[in-house]
Amino acid sequence: MSIFRYVTKDLQGEYHKGEVETADEVQAANLLRRKHLIVISIKSGSGSSEKFWDKYLSRVSFEDIVVSTRELATMVEAGLVLSEALDILEEQQANNKFKRALGEISRDVKGGLDFATALEKHPDIYPPLYGKLVRAGQASGKLDIILKDLATNLEKEREFKSKVKGAMIYPALVITMMVAVMMVMVFFVMPKLTGLYKDSGIELPLPTQIMLGMANFILNFWWAVAFIAVVAMFFIRRFARTPEGRLAIDKFILKMPVVGKVANLVIMTNFTRTLSLLIAAGLSILDSIKIVGDISGNRVYKDGLDLAYKGVERGLPFSDQILSLKVFPRIVGQMIKIGEETGKLDEVMSRLANHFEAEADNSLKNITALIEPIVLIVLGIGVGLLVVSVILPIYQLTTSIK
Repeated sequence: MSIFRYVTKDLQGEYHKGEVETADEVQAANLLRRKHLIVISIKSGSGSSEKFWDKYLSRVSFEDIVVSTRELATMVEAGLVLSEALDILEEQQANNKFKRALGEISRDVKGGLDFATALEKHPDIYPPLYGKLVRAGQASGKLDIILKDLATNLEKEREFKSKVKGAMIYPALVITMMVAVMMVMVFFVMPKLTGLYKDSGIELPLPTQIMLGMANFILNFWWAVAFIAVVAMFFIRRFARTPEGRLAIDKFILKMPVVGKVANLVIMTNFTRTLSLLIAAGLSILDSIKIVGDISGNRVYKDGLDLAYKGVERGLPFSDQILSLKVFPRIVGQMIKIGEETGKLDEVMSRLANHFEAEADNSLKNITALIEPIVLIVLGIGVGLLVVSVILPIYQLTTSIK
């Protein structure tokens, strides 16, 4: 028996990768087909070490995808043959995993496989949206335009993600420093002063008693704290993987003060921009709804878009379906209605995406401005309590000696 690695596609169009143990490739293919899967590729060997390296140590960054898409769009627009453009990308790629993937895609294209299918064989690198847009570009004969639009969309997404990360860096750094200071005080400074306080016979102030109690508890029962933390994380992750758990967590995020507003704006920005891109690429409204629902990243919105999909499938207007969903701002449904009436849904969604992005950017700036003083106040209180718990006993000890 041998192990074979495979890439398949199910009846819903979703791609899957995995391993199967059979006598030969023919049996492996037959086994997968009996599971109603379309076999894309089968390779001999488990490749466990390569799989571990690719998954954990050699990741293709979002930046790599953005840059390569822009370069590919430029080369295709200049008239370069697709396979030659892919060869150039492969040669200049420093990431080994990405380099191997580009090489395989290039060989598949030279072998007669269409570009979209070749891309879809690498779902761990290229998201589903990528392959579907490329397929639409090939069907319409506008691959260069689609690649340019896709590159622009990815660049805007990268810029937006950078803003979100930038807004979180300062408070995360301050909180980390505060925790580090508290850990040093509790685990190193306080225990050394404990003996001194006991020998003096003075009654310790309440803040000092609390700090010493915390330090002693954690030092003596750290294993219990670690065990509880690991068990809690395990159950939280397990709960989050269930449909009910994922829905509950996503609802909670959307309803959180301040953070929920930004989360909604981020989702709306991605939704409107992606919908604009898909419609402009020539995809049907039904396919576009399904795709934006699958990549929404939030179960609340996905469930809503699934309902909208069923309504549109029955012949109802998309705008009416969105207006009936409370999770979507009314402006989204109203603008979709305008787009449907004018036949310019892609342009309307593009403008709306810019509106949501600007609003999200302003919200991030406001959050950053709000978080800074709050973090400093919390830091001051935390450090102040630590200093008081250390200084008060020393002051009392000095007073008693006098």
